[in-house]
Amino acid sequence: MQSFSGTGTLAEWLGIGLQNRVQRFESAGYLYFRMIGRLHLFSFPLNLIIGVFILYAGWKCRRLVQDKHIVIVLVLLLIGTLLEGLLPAHIHFTKSWPFVIILVVFLIVWGAGLFRSFSLLGAGLWLALWAGMLGTPDEYKASITLPTHQYVHTSLPFDIRLDTFTVRRYPTGEPMEYTAELSFKESQSPVVTEATLRVNHPVRYKGYRMYLLDYEQTPMGDIVSCTVLVTRQPWSILVLLGILLMMGGAIKQFIK
Repeated sequence: MQSFSGTGTLAEWLGIGLQNRVQRFESAGYLYFRMIGRLHLFSFPLNLIIGVFILYAGWKCRRLVQDKHIVIVLVLLLIGTLLEGLLPAHIHFTKSWPFVIILVVFLIVWGAGLFRSFSLLGAGLWLALWAGMLGTPDEYKASITLPTHQYVHTSLPFDIRLDTFTVRRYPTGEPMEYTAELSFKESQSPVVTEATLRVNHPVRYKGYRMYLLDYEQTPMGDIVSCTVLVTRQPWSILVLLGILLMMGGAIKQFIK
């Protein structure tokens, strides 16, 4: 039983106590998720090996899995997804090991159910989640600032140069279109590839996509650099295929 002492009121004491508990909870949660959030699946080819194991485990468990098991793992997956929105912004629960474990168990159980009774809608959901999870380590995303007339060396397998940047304007002076002329050059090759980058019209090169984000100009209006977003998602085709299968399954159910 706590005793109250000092000159503070009961409301002040309760407020301080609650604040201390919240701070301890946030600190513990932050450290916990910092530790597990750094863990990630291995990139190709290990992620593909893990994917084959998940598929094999589902096939081996096809006679053991019941409908109640599928419901349980589906509920766990929904709870894990909801936690992503309820937890503080700096805690990415869907990138932590607990969620990965939940997702792996879900894929095994859901796959076992598909081996027992195939469904186009269920197969699409399985494929989209399977490819989305395993493809995460192979993803690349970075913002790169490109000064004019000089190649930028990055971790990419090629160098990028901004040749010219043009802003087309309406008669009123408002911007109408932004255009960046880019050059790509691999370190061991003298060949230079040119491409035109526009807003909402990404450039594709060597499996990477580049989007125009921003530009910088001098007070005199001269363009000195632009910023591009470079992404790479090699498993996105499988994710898209899974979504198409789900749509096909839904249409099939609707026609019936």
